[in-house]
Amino acid sequence: MKGLTLTMVVKFTGTPSMGEGLGGNINPMKVLPTALGDFPYLSPSAVFRQPLMEYFVKEKRWKLENGVNIKIPEKNKKDPIQIIGYANSDPHADIFGYLFTDESRKRKSPLGVSYAVGLMDFKNCLDYRSNLGLVELSGSKGEGQMIFQREIDMNYFVYTITIDLQRIGREENKEGDNEADIEEKLIRVKAILEAIPYIAIHRNGALVGTLRPHLLIGGVFERKFPYFIDAIVWDKNKNAVKAKAINDIIEEYGLKSDENNLIVFGIHEGFPLDGHVNIPAMLPKKAIDSISSFIEKNKEKIWQT
Repeated sequence: MKGLTLTMVVKFTGTPSMGEGLGGNINPMKVLPTALGDFPYLSPSAVFRQPLMEYFVKEKRWKLENGVNIKIPEKNKKDPIQIIGYANSDPHADIFGYLFTDESRKRKSPLGVSYAVGLMDFKNCLDYRSNLGLVELSGSKGEGQMIFQREIDMNYFVYTITIDLQRIGREENKEGDNEADIEEKLIRVKAILEAIPYIAIHRNGALVGTLRPHLLIGGVFERKFPYFIDAIVWDKNKNAVKAKAINDIIEEYGLKSDENNLIVFGIHEGFPLDGHVNIPAMLPKKAIDSISSFIEKNKEKIWQT
């Protein structure tokens, strides 16, 4: 029970990538060109890391305090905000990692997040909008009017997260008292899992989707490996995910639930799945809850001192 991995399919509508504007009036989708077509994608920060940190601050009330666990540069400097806490005592430093150059101190995050890639290719749809309403409200007498284009898409996106359970709550850059207790480690891991079904993504004031999984496959395993990162395959002819690709991974690696491993499969009614996955199905949130319960039950095994 060393690693947790989840591969999830979520749904977005709009411009989830929030790409850089070109010429001030085009908001493009990030697109990955391949031989099979052009597929929209999202960076790990856009799809999970930034929304997760916001969730911790807003919902869990985990504080970011200047000079305590972060350093905010003066306004006339271009230095980025830096996490300066220690992983054993600060959950932000623990989960997201840090690079604090003043002390030559860095930590690689135990939370790994892949790019989120659309299952269906991008059709290059454009949404034409204007800022006329804002201009009129400002009383600028028409000055500053602008028509802009925004690329939109309705698509399923698949991404994978991993958590190195052995590194949660351990601070590599500190001698003595460098490890959080088991209960604190459990709180942090459960907080990550708890957040997944509740994070909503907003872009330009529009709700474009949530991280609520429509399909989920993964669990807790003795090996730290993202087993299902490439197992979600879209059948373009049937407009569905291939169950066989998931089953092949389960069979190839001999994945099963036992006293040291847990594999779960979650799916919502109506999700397009071609075939049957060879493990019991449950609702995605129930699958996440079962992982939390498994880790809590086996916390002494996972974090033996």
